[in-house]
Amino acid sequence: MRKIILALYMLGYLPLFTQNVVSKELPVDGNIVLTEGIEIPKVNKGYSVWLPESGTINGLIVFTHARRDTINRDTLIDYALKKQLAVFYATTENRLEFFFDDNRIQEIENYINEVVIEYKIPKDNLLYCGMSLEGTRALKLAIYGLSNKSKHKLKPKAIAICDAPLDMVRFHKSMIKAKDLNYNAIAANEGKWVSGYLEANLGGTPKDNLSAYVDYSPYSYFADTYKDLHYLKNIAFRAYTEPDVEWWIKTRRK
Repeated sequence: MRKIILALYMLGYLPLFTQNVVSKELPVDGNIVLTEGIEIPKVNKGYSVWLPESGTINGLIVFTHARRDTINRDTLIDYALKKQLAVFYATTENRLEFFFDDNRIQEIENYINEVVIEYKIPKDNLLYCGMSLEGTRALKLAIYGLSNKSKHKLKPKAIAICDAPLDMVRFHKSMIKAKDLNYNAIAANEGKWVSGYLEANLGGTPKDNLSAYVDYSPYSYFADTYKDLHYLKNIAFRAYTEPDVEWWIKTRRK
């Protein structure tokens, strides 16, 4: 979170502190099957946006996860409001959204565009950011917005991500390894559902359908392809990693 706050300097302006929170929530029922034996309940679709109480709004910080708490602020929201920036949280019905379906990306873009127009937020001052899979979504959302598929053609001024899976061939391999090693129950379970979910949506394993994995990946080291990165040429971009050093030290001591 501290690193993402540093990226906000790309969008810094005038200070103010009070806020207004607007929430749009569309109820959804049912479950999402991730892989055999593992499913999660759907979450309500929609968004929440924290707005400065008054004055011109200078930009929008975009997250693609649900934040239903419209009362309690955190450090990032406080910082943004001081800079006259709005903070936006949006989600599809899937809290583990991978954006396999372009309609899901368009859904989020529709929400962003709705807020930008309603509150007169500059379209040329958007920051997309996120940790882990949310970071992957930030990249895919930016790439989609600059493609011919996009309805609103939203281009972020900056992107900040941390520990985001980019190469799905490598990601699948690491998940299979975590599942097979079964060293840690949580990691093994994650390895099972992630690898299974990738296979269900990308036509099997990378061996079965390599092109689907490469095409879906924002970047593929395995295929040495940068096919989508040209979209990011004129966007300020920061990518961070946060190694689990403390966990590694503890396991080595056992």
